[in-house]
Amino acid sequence: MLEVVGESIVVVAAALWVTHDEMVAYVFAAGTVLFAIGRLAQGWDAVLSETPQQARLNMRRLLRQRNIGMILLMAAAALMFVRHSFCLAQGVYIFPSSWIVPFTCFVVIEVYTAFRMPYLMK
Repeated sequence: MLEVVGESIVVVAAALWVTHDEMVAYVFAAGTVLFAIGRLAQGWDAVLSETPQQARLNMRRLLRQRNIGMILLMAAAALMFVRHSFCLAQGVYIFPSSWIVPFTCFVVIEVYTAFRMPYLMK
């Protein structure tokens, strides 16, 4: 339940980013924390126990991918606090819209695992 609430807050905050309000970054970060707590509270044991033996290796891979997606979401939350462009290193620039890249990767991973995991549980 906490995972769904956090994910809903994240989606709403991502949509409100175009308003350039400073509070949106804090709401996005709060939603990210709620999502991460909800995801970590689920654990892997329940999912792996429902998975047939021959599909457990693939299920572990998908669960690791979901964790990588969660790390990308946290990176997006941190990058959302950037207000002015700056050069991090030679040729590496951080812009106020840089959070969109890890957020998009997170969304792709979430959609992929959301469709693939139920298929493996059959």
